[in-house]
Amino acid sequence: MTVMEIPTVSSARSAAAPLASAQHHLAEAARFLSLDEGLHQLLATPRRSLTVSVPVRREDGRIDVIEGYRVQHNLSRGPAKGGVRFHPGTDLDEVTALAMGLTWTCALTGLPYGGAKGGVAVDPAGLTERELERLTRRYTHEIQPLVGRDMPFPTTGPDLAEAVALGVRVLLGPGDGRTVAVHGSGGVANAVTATLAATGFVLHGTASTTALTADADVLVLTEGGVTAHNATGVRARTVVEAANGPVTPAADQILAGKGCVVVPDLLANAGGAIASHSEWGLGDLGSRLREHLEPAYRAVRALSRDKGLTLRQAAHVIAVGRVADACRSRSV
Repeated sequence: MTVMEIPTVSSARSAAAPLASAQHHLAEAARFLSLDEGLHQLLATPRRSLTVSVPVRREDGRIDVIEGYRVQHNLSRGPAKGGVRFHPGTDLDEVTALAMGLTWTCALTGLPYGGAKGGVAVDPAGLTERELERLTRRYTHEIQPLVGRDMPFPTTGPDLAEAVALGVRVLLGPGDGRTVAVHGSGGVANAVTATLAATGFVLHGTASTTALTADADVLVLTEGGVTAHNATGVRARTVVEAANGPVTPAADQILAGKGCVVVPDLLANAGGAIASHSEWGLGDLGSRLREHLEPAYRAVRALSRDKGLTLRQAAHVIAVGRVADACRSRSV
């Protein structure tokens, strides 16, 4: 089956919602792998989901009740692993999509985990340090039904922004004078910019608003931004997803039609997961990232070339296939 034979999603909601996008990519892989409907539905459904009400006492004495979430997507390849997102716009659907993505990332890069994710619907910038500590402690207490000794939380180090940046460097190789534009702001954007500049890439400006349309060889996305409305303006020949799902399915089709290669988040955003797994391992972080990312990228690229798939489709086919095999070996 070639890329043109895989069904696509065209609805506006599918193009915008993280969970709909995640389900779309899974459906593509399931169709390619000829998974039966029951197994497809098993992979599309979280193993466990929890919504909690988290009271937090503010400094002025009042109590706010904030909604929190924890999702374990799949446990067939190992205990569920994933961090917690504090953001006012997060909800159960987004957390589910992120947990699903971590399942595929771990499978693709050879990590012995399933995917999990937590979320708290709050802006941490609006909390004092003491309020944030109270909130985090209470949230952790409330999700205890899904947390046990064999369900690891993310570790505190190494710095995950640095790990993502180093992962991007591994995938892109030496700069050799190539130009790169970085879309986004914050820790990951800063780390990617510094890392690539030190590796021989030539930075193309610094304004996030112009990065999407920069006339650069490589565009690195550290936050969302490429949709069907602006994909035609992307001029870079390679787009790297250093964030979760910054390119919508509809934009994927447009970029593929233009001959643009998208290095998907399952690979390009995997540095944090790999680093948190291997921080106690021997050797420097860069070598440990290469140990996981280089064989994964070679497998994805080979399947892409052999079957006429995009890198994203090939990555999902490999990852979903590995998780499906694990489910079968456990008799579902």
